[in-house]
Amino acid sequence: MRSLTNFAPSTFEERGAAVAFTTPVLAQTRVRKDSRDQLEVLVPNLSEGRGVYVVPWKSLPLAFPMTVHDRMLHELIAKADGCSPDDIRKAVLEAARCGLAGGGAVAAAEAALSDDEEQRLLINYQLIVEALKAVGLESTEILRVGLTSAEGQKLTRDLMMKAAQRLALEPTELYGRIAELAVLMESIGLASSPKPARLRRLMRDLQGFRDSMTDWATDNVSEAAPIGGFCAEVAEHTVNHARNVIGQLDQAMASFETLLRQWETKRALIRKASSRLSWLLDGWEYLILLWNDALTQDRYSQDMAVHDIFRVIPLLPKDEGRADQSMMADKLISSHKRSVRAYVDWRSGQLDVDLVMRIETIKGKAA
Repeated sequence: MRSLTNFAPSTFEERGAAVAFTTPVLAQTRVRKDSRDQLEVLVPNLSEGRGVYVVPWKSLPLAFPMTVHDRMLHELIAKADGCSPDDIRKAVLEAARCGLAGGGAVAAAEAALSDDEEQRLLINYQLIVEALKAVGLESTEILRVGLTSAEGQKLTRDLMMKAAQRLALEPTELYGRIAELAVLMESIGLASSPKPARLRRLMRDLQGFRDSMTDWATDNVSEAAPIGGFCAEVAEHTVNHARNVIGQLDQAMASFETLLRQWETKRALIRKASSRLSWLLDGWEYLILLWNDALTQDRYSQDMAVHDIFRVIPLLPKDEGRADQSMMADKLISSHKRSVRAYVDWRSGQLDVDLVMRIETIKGKAA
């Protein structure tokens, strides 16, 4: 275990992806790959000071007492091929479905997977409609008979054949481009979608978090107020970046015929934007739910929640923003020292069961 002071990642990959552990000291810690392509986890300084501890992934259960759920999640991530936000989310949902984090987490995971499937069908249908509209073909009949029905599928094939001819593409090539685009856009969706996809909803919720935290920090006179203001500022910068990325994607979708015709060159841009949005919003869902839960409690609990959020807040990497948020965070730490919160009983090393249950409750609300 080594300690890094003034941890300021330059890229999202260096920052790592947030992991929804239920062990309090490990909640929302981040996993990444080291120079040898091995997993390692970044644990924020346990005394809430500067820096993080970097622990080899395989050594994590030896370094910290972990819940049974977290040991399973640890194994699932170790078996996965990657550690992007999407890779981690798949492992988190798989672990949650086993029930080791409580019934609420099972229900939330099932709901998230059901929403994913609904969005998968919706984005496929919308992209087919956009492709037909781009070449002047009418698609209302497909909606009437249903895309998944035998009649609907035959009608879709016939129309897509015509669309491919007008685009001077092989039908299989057109289907392939739409299928690849659907995978990249599944979590983002289209601006015209009747139901916003997951990352659009998350950006909307982050805007609410920013506004709520700003109001709270303005009205608060405790030492947590400047920290809350900083959290709101980080959320503001993140929202602005996310809005720009979504704007770029929406602009590309608005010129759908060009996107399909130039897919070989546009593919990399869409993939990069989709990945960047996922990294930008990574780790915020839990913090938004934590803050919403704190707002129902007394002011002291809210102060403590602000400190908890600050400890693991997803600072933008240096390459992503003009301001050095890590340096600003260091100044806050130096100016607002406070007593350390106990995540474990220092005499026995046992887990804080009440805090574990609180995290599991919040996890039960996450998608």
